[in-house]
Amino acid sequence: MRLPRTDLVERMSEPVSNEQLVLLFHRAAKWMFRGHRHHDPSDGHSHHAQGRILAILGERDSISQRELLEMLHIRSASLSELLIKLEKRGLIARQRDEKDKRGFLLRLIESGRAAMTRHRLHRLESAARLFSVLTEAERETLSALLGRLVAAWETDENMRKNAKDDARPPPPRPS
Repeated sequence: MRLPRTDLVERMSEPVSNEQLVLLFHRAAKWMFRGHRHHDPSDGHSHHAQGRILAILGERDSISQRELLEMLHIRSASLSELLIKLEKRGLIARQRDEKDKRGFLLRLIESGRAAMTRHRLHRLESAARLFSVLTEAERETLSALLGRLVAAWETDENMRKNAKDDARPPPPRPS
């Protein structure tokens, strides 16, 4: 079911179905992604995930590749590909972790800090533009509602994961 674009504001006074909410979330997510995407010709193509990596590295002196992988919730191969691109662009440095010889420590270099700053400014400007139609009170309400949904979904996801773990049969005992 697709809501007509002109009908959205008029329908706000009618009861809203769960399906309509899901459709609105999808449309909002599409516009947020479009409005928040960063592409700065001066620093080459910046992928959203590359910007996230730069932002995380900007908050720390260094981080292990394993920690970054856990924070981003992406596949190891995807992270490796992103890191190679960032390294080739001269934005990050990778070095062997002295504590864990199998792993790498990542850090921003000066050009990476500049790219991170540009990326952060772009994201702040886009966020201001995206939510400029809302009053402060509406932003507070939206934040509270989204926070409540996310907390419930994360709790539900954790409960499902735990239920799966509990439902697994114990490993076979060696004979």
